[in-house]
Amino acid sequence: MSTYPPQMDRIRPFLAKNTFLGRLPDVVRDALMRKGHVRTFAKGDAVYRRGEPGDSLMVVITGRIKLSNISVGAKEVVLHFVSAGDICGEIAALDGGERAANAVALEDCEVFVVHTRDLLPTLAEHPEAMLEVIRALCEKVRAGAAIIEDSTLEMRARAARGLLRLARQHGRAGKDGVSLELTISQEELGKYLGLSRANVSRQLGLLKMLDVIKIDGARITITQLDELTEIAEAAASKS
Repeated sequence: MSTYPPQMDRIRPFLAKNTFLGRLPDVVRDALMRKGHVRTFAKGDAVYRRGEPGDSLMVVITGRIKLSNISVGAKEVVLHFVSAGDICGEIAALDGGERAANAVALEDCEVFVVHTRDLLPTLAEHPEAMLEVIRALCEKVRAGAAIIEDSTLEMRARAARGLLRLARQHGRAGKDGVSLELTISQEELGKYLGLSRANVSRQLGLLKMLDVIKIDGARITITQLDELTEIAEAAASKS
């Protein structure tokens, strides 16, 4: 892991086009970027841990980060996956409290870090940018609520609903269907769905047999989105 001054010419276009910073006037965005810095994390590094002081917000430039917590049963529960253009750490950055989850790099990552002391005055003066941060926070809250709700469902519904949720957050439409631009192991997927690795493998295999999804290594493509939605709704209604 290393910390270095932001390479302004390289990251400015990306941040302006793909993040909430694009809602800021150029001069304001550049001033905020000069106060921030870029950090890199190797795969498996802890970006931050739950309970740590939270004095900054992070914008993912490259790579993917897993947000998770540990249940009372000492099991890891994956809450969200964030990728390029997404933000993390916004809860603590906004309220000044502790980090609410653990953040771990799923692959080599690069993030832009802006401290609360610099961020909040800027957001207060530019509510359209503040709304983007709030929308991102609301998305995580909704996803967390869905995970809790899905935990009461039988495995087929849980798998189907989880895949649909990932498709909305990380899907890319193509000629073969909606590909999940998120390459994770079945073990990590199980922590997100609340299923064991064996049950994840079983449910994915069944969905593959129904020609609803296609699996290529660790990459999943939803080939029949409507059918997967029907499976999720039908299975959920029986639970």
